[in-house]
Amino acid sequence: MNQKLQNILISSVALPAGLEGRVTIEIKRAARQNFLERVTIGSVISALFAVALVIVGRDVFAEAITSGFGQYASLVFSNSGSVLSDWRDFAWTMVESAPVTGSAIFLGTAGMFIAAVRWTGKTFGKLNGIMGRLAV
Repeated sequence: MNQKLQNILISSVALPAGLEGRVTIEIKRAARQNFLERVTIGSVISALFAVALVIVGRDVFAEAITSGFGQYASLVFSNSGSVLSDWRDFAWTMVESAPVTGSAIFLGTAGMFIAAVRWTGKTFGKLNGIMGRLAV
């Protein structure tokens, strides 16, 4: 906007007393409300993914026990000579008995939990400088 035109408009329009202060207070209130909403949402999502991580982790652990994956894996440390002599069959047995689907779900849940915690940390970082540097 042209500076002369801006000066004419400012000089001809009288601003109500305290308008700038009220606008500033409203902006701060909206920013605080936005901050609280983001922290609340991030905390709830982080808690949900933490609970899901425990549930999925227990399920993967139970699946690994029932499939015999742990017994096959222990052969590597107890009898490595027989593993080396028949390594192809051993490798296929490990692949077939591994809880692949459960492990993939567990890793996805862990990734989402980390993303939710990081997002919440970045929100806190806008309030506290040190948390923001740690969350990046």
